[in-house]
Amino acid sequence: MKKAQAFRVVGNALPRVDGEDKVTGRAVYTSDVRVPGMAYGKILRSPYPHARLARIDTRKAERLTGVITVLSREDIARYELFGATYKDQPIVVVDKVRYVGDPVAAVAAADGATAEDALALIETEYEELPAVTSIEEALAPNAPLVHEASAGGGELMGYHYQPPKEFRGSNLCYRFTYERGDVAEGFKKSAYVFEDTFQFSRVHQFSMEPHATVAHVSGDMITLWASTQDPFTLREHISAVFHVPLNKVRIIVPYVGGGYGGKLSVKTEPLAVALSWKAGRPVKVVHSIEESFKTVSRHPARYRVKTGVSRDGRLIARECEIYMDTGAYADAGPRVTQKAGYRAVGPYRIPHVRTDAYTVYTNTVPAGAFRGFGTLQVTWAYESQMDIIARKLNIDPLEFRLKNLLRKGQEYTPGDTPVDCDLSEGLLRAATDVGWKRKKTKPNIGRGLSCCMKDGGGTYKVASAAVKLTADGSVFLLTGTVELGQGARTALSQVVAEELAVPLERVIVAQLDTDATPYDAATNASSSMVVMGLCVQRAAQDARRQLLRAAARHLKEKVERLSLNKGKVCNAKGRSVSYEEVMTKTFGAKAGEIIGRGSYQDRKSSAAVLGSPTTFWETSWGGVEVEVDRDSGQVKILKYVSVADVGKAIHPLQCEGQDEGAVMFGIGHTLMEEMIYHDGQLVNPNLIDYRVPHFGDVPEKFETILLENRNGPGPYGSKGMGEGGLLPVAPAVANAIYDAVGVRIRDLPLTPEKVWRALHGKS
Repeated sequence: MKKAQAFRVVGNALPRVDGEDKVTGRAVYTSDVRVPGMAYGKILRSPYPHARLARIDTRKAERLTGVITVLSREDIARYELFGATYKDQPIVVVDKVRYVGDPVAAVAAADGATAEDALALIETEYEELPAVTSIEEALAPNAPLVHEASAGGGELMGYHYQPPKEFRGSNLCYRFTYERGDVAEGFKKSAYVFEDTFQFSRVHQFSMEPHATVAHVSGDMITLWASTQDPFTLREHISAVFHVPLNKVRIIVPYVGGGYGGKLSVKTEPLAVALSWKAGRPVKVVHSIEESFKTVSRHPARYRVKTGVSRDGRLIARECEIYMDTGAYADAGPRVTQKAGYRAVGPYRIPHVRTDAYTVYTNTVPAGAFRGFGTLQVTWAYESQMDIIARKLNIDPLEFRLKNLLRKGQEYTPGDTPVDCDLSEGLLRAATDVGWKRKKTKPNIGRGLSCCMKDGGGTYKVASAAVKLTADGSVFLLTGTVELGQGARTALSQVVAEELAVPLERVIVAQLDTDATPYDAATNASSSMVVMGLCVQRAAQDARRQLLRAAARHLKEKVERLSLNKGKVCNAKGRSVSYEEVMTKTFGAKAGEIIGRGSYQDRKSSAAVLGSPTTFWETSWGGVEVEVDRDSGQVKILKYVSVADVGKAIHPLQCEGQDEGAVMFGIGHTLMEEMIYHDGQLVNPNLIDYRVPHFGDVPEKFETILLENRNGPGPYGSKGMGEGGLLPVAPAVANAIYDAVGVRIRDLPLTPEKVWRALHGKS
């Protein structure tokens, strides 16, 4: 059953299968969906960060011409709370609002303008309550409680977590701890001990397409067209909230205009369903940019890291204390905190370790999944401190890292997957290409390095796929991986085309529809190329086996003597037959199809800290050269080198694009992005006051290096990538600023004002 070696699809930068649709505007996104009889929904949101909802009167709004219905707290008593981990969020506010933007009511009307007008007619009365809008305020003695009842626990990686009793009467909702060795003894043995605290600011995912849902409730059937990253998980949430079986919930996913974690799990989809149920017709709810800012964000964090080092520069002990601000509702906060706590040690050999990581409620926008999932906050701290230690000990930061890096095959923690790449290789490559040893030719120029690792342990993936070979030899791929813009449809189609030896254009990806598409847990954790890639490869191989068996009967050959090439089955004598001919002879007419199936399931392990070992390590290195203007504090990135361990690049150009995009994300939260609160109000929920990187922020020299050592578990040795490129940026830039002008800044973003103040002793 070998394939002819002349035909190659994988590893080529072929045109994207969705490219023409997207550049011509033919691509359909959720906001483009039109359903007969559809109404338009708008949401009334809280103007207060914390207040009791004393009264709500919707009668004037209901009487407005064009209004179909108004949804308020009286309508949702029969429905359950929802949330990615804890079920702590109502469809609309019942007792009190917990942040500015909390949904209070919703209107369905004949058009969006009428719905907006109706919102202004809803009468509300609030009793303001003291608010906590930062980790420090939330943890203060006698702090106002965001949730009076203690968090009831929830599902975390397949097991039920119950918060400890001491969390009652506090704003803490989750704790993750990990320990190995004896930290106290490790610090006693250390010649030097360093302790630093770092702050990571709140930032927004900002997808080009805001959150959007079209809901249609017909009897007990619920259909959603949703801009979501995990339609099957969303189906489970909707099923639980509205007390219907899974086969009564259908999720259809058009193209999704970016997600970055912000469209994982469940957001305002239950509100759209409830509004459709009450309106008796389909309802579309599309957020404005400001509304998406008030729906989800990345977790702000405070990370205290204490590290003990030997006299010759070897790491001995590390103590980590992390607080993650999850906002008004838990969302994915406990899972993000768990990952942050687990990844806080870094890619280094440290015999004595203790980590305590906490999730904290505040009266701010909920924080959920975001590209990197807890890793950004801790890599910012530990890679900054690695430079601090190296320079205090008068050791070259590169040599200090090389001395302490884990080696390929070593354990990160007992029970987890050993390190699957050469960490030194990538770090040396980044250092060489950024000119680490090169003499500086100008003042105020500095260079920085960073080495970061992200695991997938405990994510626990279950997925499946199907490949259908049709009567004319064309192919359908049925996959639950969502095309978010990352190029998954193209890369997965390349795997199918490679296995079945057909041109890429002969493979079509079917519409993602939970009624017909095989199950996939979620499009997250950079896992699609490994998890779904293996499903797709196995499904294509299954179809190939069936095709070869059918061809063997007609060619009167042994299966092992046949091969596939360019849509034909060939034997060693040069005779060939097209797939169409094989199908026609098999089914007796131009009819029928061959269906191949493939699946994947992570293994659980009680020996692994997170319950299941990591599928692969996503490893990345960054090298940067900056120039600092002492008069203004402006930081200019002269050169950035990103090195990514990809195993095997299925589509090299897309891999480079993913990595470059990740670096630009990193430049955003490093130099400029921050959601700012004042008196409980989010003051910059728009793209005028909240600035994301633009083309002027692209480094003058920008290089992506793909390490292809075929060391991954995915098809052809591939690994996941796309998040890793973010991780090294912030610490590498901060390290380069110190190298340039001798100031160390410990809280992001590294704005010109902060740099100027540090330079002039004003901080």
